[in-house]
Amino acid sequence: MVDTGSESEGGAAEPGRREAGTDRSGLRHPLEGRTTSVVVALAIVMTLTLVGLLLWGAELLERVPVLAQYSAEAKVLLLAVFAGPLVATYARRRRRMLAQRESIRVSATQLPEVHDLLVSHATRAGIPVPELYLSEAIERTTTVIWQQHTCIILCAHELATHMESFDDILNFTLAREVGAICLGYPSTRSELLASLVAPIPFLRAPLRNIRTYSCDRYGAVLAPRALHALLCEATCERLRNRVDPNAYFTQLERARRAGLWASVAPLLNVRLPVTYRIHELRRAGLLTATDPVAGDSPSSGRDRARARSRRRSPSRRAARSTSD
Repeated sequence: MVDTGSESEGGAAEPGRREAGTDRSGLRHPLEGRTTSVVVALAIVMTLTLVGLLLWGAELLERVPVLAQYSAEAKVLLLAVFAGPLVATYARRRRRMLAQRESIRVSATQLPEVHDLLVSHATRAGIPVPELYLSEAIERTTTVIWQQHTCIILCAHELATHMESFDDILNFTLAREVGAICLGYPSTRSELLASLVAPIPFLRAPLRNIRTYSCDRYGAVLAPRALHALLCEATCERLRNRVDPNAYFTQLERARRAGLWASVAPLLNVRLPVTYRIHELRRAGLLTATDPVAGDSPSSGRDRARARSRRRSPSRRAARSTSD
């Protein structure tokens, strides 16, 4: 069965996580507000500068051939920026159509254990339960708001690639998407901002990565085996139960550099490494070596793997049948 995320493996509830799950502002990454403000300011300055150069900077372009040779690229960039609202609207509509036409609606009668998991996360986060779909027509799990409908669309391919840790990945993924809804990322204003900076890599990456940090915080609070899910990205599934969290955390601390630049530099990466994500959760006190994964011995991990191979959960069967 899918882990409900309300209790640890030992059966004891985690009150700290339960209380934090209702505090939306407290789970937003502390650098998100400043990062978003800087991204918006730079996007506006760049746009106005390009418009000014193209409209009134003809003499300057003639005197500086280096700038003139990039005038065509500047026009394309401006076109992409100004087309942001249209792109955002089209993207929302397309994802909604995919949810309706090329997916399975998860409900209390269709894959009820997966639906119950979503209801648990939404209730703890204090939001209405969103619609949930399972689809293989999308490249990654996403959330969209369209015509007063909030929809989470799970990517079946993402789930099918982690069959042995399917329940943990599903739990953590749903928790992160519920966090995205609480933080307002699927809203029209938020998606317009993402579309505005999408053509500019050094602005797109910081905005996406800081939002990843914030969503991870919700995932760690709502999903008690968040460390287990994240370790699947750092190692293969068959070895994840043998990883010593204390030794892994020590490795991260030794490799991590101190200072402001050490916190800002990862935001510029095109792909945010899982080590940075784990470190941020550790620094926020949301991920410790006493999480459920730490109590997993190699033998218990093998026993659970054998049990799962004999009797797969209905949610896992659904994901595999969709991927086939």
